[in-house]
Amino acid sequence: MSSEKRKILLSAFVCHPEKGSEEGIGWNWLKEIAKEHEVYALISCFLDQEVPVRAAVEKLLYRENIHLTFIPFSQESKDITAFFPLLEFYNHCVEWQKQALVEAKKLLDEVDIDIIHHVTYGSWTIPSFLWQLPKPFVLGPVTGSQKVPLVGYLFLPPKAIVQELVRMVYFVWVRMTSVASKEAVKKANLVLCGNLETLNEISSMRGLETTFLMSDTGIPYLPELLEEPSDLEINSHGSTSISLLWAGLIEPRKNFGLLLESLQILPLDISWKLFVAGSGPLLPFWQQKVSQLGLQSKIELLGQVPYRQMQNYYQKGDIFVFPSLREGSPTVILEAMAHKLPVIGLKLNGTASVLSEDCGVLIDVRSKKQMINDFADAITSLSRDRDLRRKIGEKGYERVRSLYTWEQRGKQMSSLYQKLLDGTL
Repeated sequence: MSSEKRKILLSAFVCHPEKGSEEGIGWNWLKEIAKEHEVYALISCFLDQEVPVRAAVEKLLYRENIHLTFIPFSQESKDITAFFPLLEFYNHCVEWQKQALVEAKKLLDEVDIDIIHHVTYGSWTIPSFLWQLPKPFVLGPVTGSQKVPLVGYLFLPPKAIVQELVRMVYFVWVRMTSVASKEAVKKANLVLCGNLETLNEISSMRGLETTFLMSDTGIPYLPELLEEPSDLEINSHGSTSISLLWAGLIEPRKNFGLLLESLQILPLDISWKLFVAGSGPLLPFWQQKVSQLGLQSKIELLGQVPYRQMQNYYQKGDIFVFPSLREGSPTVILEAMAHKLPVIGLKLNGTASVLSEDCGVLIDVRSKKQMINDFADAITSLSRDRDLRRKIGEKGYERVRSLYTWEQRGKQMSSLYQKLLDGTL
């Protein structure tokens, strides 16, 4: 079945060509969908996105397929929401989505849109109102149902425990009170879910017939890899020297504490160094902790590393360690796999959806001691077996190449558009 060129109204609240996370997701959906379709994109003026987006679009060969509408993002606080940042931001997002509906109605008076597609923010708890328009409505991929398991709180500093509990209460409140979010889920012609937890929750609201699992992220291109990894360094005592890499925001859910405890019980014959790429609210806390433990020579906290510079660390790394407790669809895992790095992560939500057993090591989540020991054992096994690392790395690369490039993701979406309009979904 060949896909026809369609007119797509794309709702991308955040969309930025030079950033990752949600902003990068919005940009990559815009860029890939426009390769085969005419895209009318509604984007917020949040984060000063307009100038870089317009500049990046001008460089695309198919720029005539892209029509941009930037909608102001109100940052005025209302009532008590100023005292609760999560609630305040949620309120801002909802207000923007209401304005997006107004702009979309104007657009439909001028353009015969075929499909409306909401992509960011990619949490189903932040509602889109575009389902009210008389066109097929696609929601997602969305996440939002993942939670930190109770045992995960044992790895967090006190302030971080409070932050995660506040977040959990906030999302429980949203689920109980947000009629708009549930309506968007129920009224959508197609809902794409970024992880199994979200798929299970949304399926309970609307059934499985038009509710599918699809990662909400990907990588823009496969990197040019070194043909052969550098030889292992053997120090004067005959022990194996291994380079570990960690990347991401240094915040409570990323669970740096588990990794730190696991590293302290590695066998003495494993000579290791950890490179930590990222910044965030808990960076000062973990810097102090590393210093107290006397591990400054073993753990290099790099701070925020530009995307292009990250390629150097991926190339030089041996193992990617990712003990996150709560993830939608982690892009950094895909980037590590694309660089043929074996990945160690927890068997939870987005990590478990992206990482299969043959291209990494998934650690069960049962008890604090078990998680620490199993994570340390995984590092040890991979450190001592170069062939195993290479085998797992190759499997990860093939998984990304076949399933997780943005080019592949765009083609997959075009196929779903066609099936939706043909009535075959």
